[in-house]
Amino acid sequence: MPALNKAQIELPTGTLDLVIDGIIDLDSYCGFAARANPKRGFLIVSKVLGRHLPASPTEMRGTMDALANKLPGDLIGPAVILGMAETATALGQGVFAAYQKAHPFKDIIYLQSSRQIVEGAELISCFEEGHSHATTHLIQVGDRALRDTVRAARTLVIVDDECSTGRTYVAVAKAMLEAMPNLESIVTCCITDWSGGHYIDDMPRRTLPVSLISGSMTWSAGEAPTSVALASGSNVAGRAPKNGMKSRSGLTKPEQATRPEIEVKFGERMLVLGEGEHSYEALLVAEEVERKGGVAAVQCITRSPALLGWAMETKSCFSDSYGSGAPCFLYNVLKHQPDRIVIVAEQLASQAEEARTALQELGSPISVDIVLCSYAKGE
Repeated sequence: MPALNKAQIELPTGTLDLVIDGIIDLDSYCGFAARANPKRGFLIVSKVLGRHLPASPTEMRGTMDALANKLPGDLIGPAVILGMAETATALGQGVFAAYQKAHPFKDIIYLQSSRQIVEGAELISCFEEGHSHATTHLIQVGDRALRDTVRAARTLVIVDDECSTGRTYVAVAKAMLEAMPNLESIVTCCITDWSGGHYIDDMPRRTLPVSLISGSMTWSAGEAPTSVALASGSNVAGRAPKNGMKSRSGLTKPEQATRPEIEVKFGERMLVLGEGEHSYEALLVAEEVERKGGVAAVQCITRSPALLGWAMETKSCFSDSYGSGAPCFLYNVLKHQPDRIVIVAEQLASQAEEARTALQELGSPISVDIVLCSYAKGE
């Protein structure tokens, strides 16, 4: 029998009891916080995802590579790797990039779910993530060739950052069946899986679970503070910019934006901020910063609402640049102790001004720059 490791986390919204398979340094992978969401009171806060906490590009890329290495090398093609919005969009594309590099002759494409409408793309599926602050996920393809590949696909790999119950995996798989009538097998892929595998029997096709950490959890909800009511507009879709990233409507290879080169002083500590689903390019920028001698970390402006405390030391409010009206947030902006912040954006809005205001409120008027990214068709 494998050794078991246990943890109990007391949050303002309840108590989380974890049983971890094997002896794992859980603290190196994640922290915990309380959600500002009456539907689920806990949040597992990854330290290697580049979302709520600063993550080094080396750790992020290493996590992506490790997950890709755990996928079967003999995936039956055509295969679709599907990254989950918004938290796992960089993770999903990174897993796709690593798997494609290791298996260059595989017939495989990348899709992601999205909360932005892509003009001209075909909506092939949608599903609801019941516990989320933004429940509706859109799955879109940009052209007929990608649509044909999806219809012909025999394997689906669903990439998410974390699995609590597995119900989201079930919802995704069932929603994709009509769009993927030839589907034979599914791989669920995440950093931490706390489901105990109980969802597997509910999956519509044979399913292989893959994760870096696995175990089980018990959540005992407390009396949630009244402030956790979700803001109106949290589930409203925005609109992707015309020259926005193409991963929202399908990729045959990893994408990279057209953008200005980043100027870096040797030893400069730089926090690179992605924005919502636009997060893979933030990793690429951070990798460029490190190649030039800087000390980079990645985080994201996000729709995810959380309460202060535990892993969330600070919380700053932002507008949604995609026009949905949904509230957005940035957590722990000073944890990397940056000399400079660079926001990696698909379109110019009030991001830089709001970041400067947030820093002033925290008593740290750090320099803020914004890098505008453009993606040509087919990238």
